[in-house]
Amino acid sequence: MASLKWVLMIGSFLAATSAFAEDPPIVGIDGHTVTFRATKWTMPGVDSATAWFAANGKTFPLFSADVGADGHPDWLSPDKKTLLLDPVVFGMLSLENGEEKLESQQHCDVISMETGCVLAERSPRFCLGKWVGNQWFSEDGEVLTPTLETESPRDWLKYISTINAAQSRADSIESGLTFLSPESYMACYPPVQNVQAYNDLGFYLAEGGRDELALKFYRGVETVGKRTVLMLNIADSLWRLDRKDEAQRYYSQYRDAMSADGKAQKIPRRVVERSAIQGMKN
Repeated sequence: MASLKWVLMIGSFLAATSAFAEDPPIVGIDGHTVTFRATKWTMPGVDSATAWFAANGKTFPLFSADVGADGHPDWLSPDKKTLLLDPVVFGMLSLENGEEKLESQQHCDVISMETGCVLAERSPRFCLGKWVGNQWFSEDGEVLTPTLETESPRDWLKYISTINAAQSRADSIESGLTFLSPESYMACYPPVQNVQAYNDLGFYLAEGGRDELALKFYRGVETVGKRTVLMLNIADSLWRLDRKDEAQRYYSQYRDAMSADGKAQKIPRRVVERSAIQGMKN
């Protein structure tokens, strides 16, 4: 029996399509854009691009790094507030004879051109259809009025917190982000309204060894303000990623904040030791 390096399924009716960096951006409401960037894939035979959202001077990927995407101007709603995209994730199928075969899994995702939020996810066939007014009618008869369906971080955490093993918690969060980036997720649920939830998601990821991904959520929380515990969490993740100079700056900020609050005795020993290394450098 053939085995998959990761679980995937694909309908035979829709092949992975390509979007190229030289294609013009899709321009939505208020001049917000989705552009497609050519990407060098490690897997042979992959010909796709990544999708990026830009608005108000900020640019971020709509999907995770290993997800390609395709889109067309006629998938943009008449009011320019909603866009359909066809993301695809690639994997290698290991066959019994030792050979490997490229496989892919696709979705049809609903994107807010106001925020860059991935509002909803459908099967790939859903992208076959047309806009009637600002409702999308698929060829299979499904009708979409764009609304936010992506699960909130608080509801997500209710499930994540029931998983006991740290590694399993981190794996579950990472798999939940296969078809959207942390930046897009936070565009759906702004950090200013979800500080504790994003800090917890970041902590669970870091606890399970996903520090790079954890930092995405920590950085989102950081835009709201420098909370004392957040500075320690960021410092620990940076340290494990061997970004020690940057980590030491956060350790020093954490140490100073704790001292200013009269909590110097509660500062973890590692903070003192790692801040001292920075002090000797200086």
